[in-house]
Amino acid sequence: MDMPTKILWGGFLFILFASASLPSLAKGEEALIEDLCIEREKGALAISFSVRNCFNKKMEEAIRAGVPTTFNFFVKLYKKRSIIWDKKIASHQFQHNIAYDNLKKDYHIWLTEKGKEIKVKDLEEAKGYMARVEKFRVVMAKDLEAGEYELSVKAELDPVKLPLRLECILFFVSLWNFETDWYRQTFRVEP
Repeated sequence: MDMPTKILWGGFLFILFASASLPSLAKGEEALIEDLCIEREKGALAISFSVRNCFNKKMEEAIRAGVPTTFNFFVKLYKKRSIIWDKKIASHQFQHNIAYDNLKKDYHIWLTEKGKEIKVKDLEEAKGYMARVEKFRVVMAKDLEAGEYELSVKAELDPVKLPLRLECILFFVSLWNFETDWYRQTFRVEP
């Protein structure tokens, strides 16, 4: 290879590796599901969990500036089978939304799985509501047969949609996107 071709390939590889590492640098610590608890609650299989590392300083500043923010949660329950593929028992999607009211100086949080709106004055308290799911009913316990099951949970930040002119100025909002890996937990139902 001649020298200009080597330089071109070297530049291409540098840009390729630099762009591949950029999202991990922008994210900081990765968001993840933790403290998953499976229990029976009023005749239903209920779960509670929290999301760690789902906020950063830029996101907090944007929320304080009035940018609405939405977390999407996904819950799937499968009955494990050894010979054929697992059987899907339940699949749910719900959201936690937050918006700051600059006039009243409070945060409005909507928990769609509970059909509930909460208003708080403190951002740390609001973040707690956004990142925690309490006693979400996945399926009625009577609908579960004896056997092994796998519960999968995932959370992600809904992409922020800004007007076109603001997207040009506030390009950094894409850097606060997060998506957890699927968190899986296996459990047994006894007859």
